Amino acid sequence: MSVRGALSTMPAEDVLEWVGRRKLSGPVTFERRGTVRSLVVEDGTIVWASSNRRDEQLGVIMVSSGLVADRALADSLETRAETGVPLGKVLVMAGLITEHDLIDILATKIRETVTDVCTWSEGTFDAVPKTQMPATGVNAQLPIEICITVARRRMPRMREIMHVLGADDVLFYAPPAITPPAAGSDEVIDLARIWALAADRRSASDIAAAFAGERYATFDALAHMVESGTLIVDRRYRERTNSAVELAAGARGRLRQGDRAGALAMATQALHQDPSNAEVRKSFASIERARVAEVAKQLLSRHRVPRRLRELEASASSELGLSTVEVELAKRIDGRWDLLSLVRSAGVREAEALLAFAHLAEVGVVDLG
Repeated sequence: MSVRGALSTMPAEDVLEWVGRRKLSGPVTFERRGTVRSLVVEDGTIVWASSNRRDEQLGVIMVSSGLVADRALADSLETRAETGVPLGKVLVMAGLITEHDLIDILATKIRETVTDVCTWSEGTFDAVPKTQMPATGVNAQLPIEICITVARRRMPRMREIMHVLGADDVLFYAPPAITPPAAGSDEVIDLARIWALAADRRSASDIAAAFAGERYATFDALAHMVESGTLIVDRRYRERTNSAVELAAGARGRLRQGDRAGALAMATQALHQDPSNAEVRKSFASIERARVAEVAKQLLSRHRVPRRLRELEASASSELGLSTVEVELAKRIDGRWDLLSLVRSAGVREAEALLAFAHLAEVGVVDLG
């Protein structure tokens, strides 16, 4: 028998405690103002969390965190559609992420979901006990009581945070002449990178996705920066209208104009926004092929032996906007391997490797010879 009700009469923590005490199995869904968060419970243990927010979806978190490339995610989504195998399992089977790392991210999603819904004073819940559970692939295993304990500890500060920020999609300004936070080796979360992303007009939710979905820690850091004056909330912000489909259309327009690099940048952004959209994936694939052909003609027309011009510290990589793949490829340059061999021996698609080397040259990390 399903149990439905209003969070104003039965708060989320009470709902979850009730489910935990009875060791029920099934999805528990919470909805408020269009945001839907769901938890899958097995015998009183939470094994999965999902959301209808794009920035909280597993694939987006993987890409934003630099764990999986855009194209690899698109391929994995196609595999999921063709086989019915859950996305997480596809990523593990393809060797794109370890099962341990995947479980860490899933556990984070669960904790963040429970923390958030426990702060809701309005909305609805729906607990539907089931004997046959939906296939979720690789699972985390977090007891409900532990998740509730974490949520209760965080709730007072989380309410303060949301009072400061206002919304998940909030944008920020960096005041003039403000010194960015220094990177600290003992920090749990990279404050310098958070500030840089916020100053680059990334929303709070997008920044959290870039930190493996660590919503509470990221939002807490952003709120502290706003409270200290190192960031200013953009109160004029309105929801963005550039959809992934619109971006893909713009990318195709740039391609027709001959701007292949600009077209690929827009197509990549579109794929990042909505990797499951077939039109977006098709546009990205065709534009990437065009850009790769252009770069290959420029770089592979003669023998080249790249050499590294600078060492890449973590802070430098962040400042230059380098991906994990680009950093790893840069480290492989030793002045002996030629460019074609480096591309062919890379642990990613040759097209992706070639574009990565082109970007490394553009930002002055390597000289391609």
